[in-house]
Amino acid sequence: MTLAVAALAGAVLCYGVAGDRLSTGAQAAGSPLRSRTWWTGTALQAGAFLLALVARHDLPLLVVQSAIVAALAVTAVLQQVTGVRRLGRGEAVAVLGTVAGLALLSAATLPGPAVVEGPVLGWLVAGLAVAAAGVLVPASTWGSGALAGVGFSVGAVGARVLVSELPERWWAFWAFPGAVWLAGLATVGGLLLGQLHLTRGLAGAPAVPVLAVMYVVSTVVPAAIGHWLLDEQVRRGWAVAAVVGCAVALAAAVALLRGGRVPAAG
Repeated sequence: MTLAVAALAGAVLCYGVAGDRLSTGAQAAGSPLRSRTWWTGTALQAGAFLLALVARHDLPLLVVQSAIVAALAVTAVLQQVTGVRRLGRGEAVAVLGTVAGLALLSAATLPGPAVVEGPVLGWLVAGLAVAAAGVLVPASTWGSGALAGVGFSVGAVGARVLVSELPERWWAFWAFPGAVWLAGLATVGGLLLGQLHLTRGLAGAPAVPVLAVMYVVSTVVPAAIGHWLLDEQVRRGWAVAAVVGCAVALAAAVALLRGGRVPAAG
C-alpha cells in the first residue's frame, strides 16, 4: 500500500507539470508534434500513467482518479508562478474546491482489489466509439475537455481491469486470454484519443478550464463504472459525503471555466 501511495503522489506531480508543458506546446506556432515542449509534456504524462498503473493495482479507481485531479492545482500554481496565467481569488478557491471535493470522494471509497463483472469490456468499447466520433466535432473548451475525459476514462478503467486480470505469468503475453488483450487495447486507444482531444482543447483555450472538465469527467465516469461493474464500494455511512464531494467538484470546475486573466505581452 505504501508503494501505491508513493507512486500516486509521483503521478500527481508529473501530471501537473505535464498540463503546463502541453498547454504551452499546443499553442506554439506550427504543429504541436514539432514542439519539444509538447513532447516533454507527453513524456511526463506517460511517466505519470505508469506510476498511476502501479497505484491502480491496490487502489480503487475513485481513489486514483480523484487524487490525480490534484494535478489541476499543480498546473494552475505553476502557470501562476511563471506568469502564464493570473488566477483571481475566486479561481484560486475553485481550484481548492475541485481538489477538496474529489478528495472527499476518495475518502468515501473503500480500498481493495477490483472484481471484474458485468459488461465492463462492452462499456470500454462504447467509450472508445464516443471518443473516436468526437474527432469530427469542432474543438472547444467544454467539448474537448469532456472528450479527453472520456478517452482517459477508458484508459483508466482498462488499466484497472488489466492489472486485475493479468495472470501470474504476466510476461507470457502470447498466452493472455482475450479479455486481457481487449482491456490492453482499450487502454492504449483511450489514452491516444484522450491525448488528441486534450491537445485540440489546449490549442485554443486556457489550460486550467480544459483540464478541469477533463479531470471531472475522468474521475466521475471511472468511479461510476468501478462502483457498478468492478465492485468498488462506498464506505458505510459515507454515501452523502460522496454526493457532496461530487457536487463541490463539479461546481468548482464550472467556476474555473470562466477563464483567467492572461498577462499582456511585454
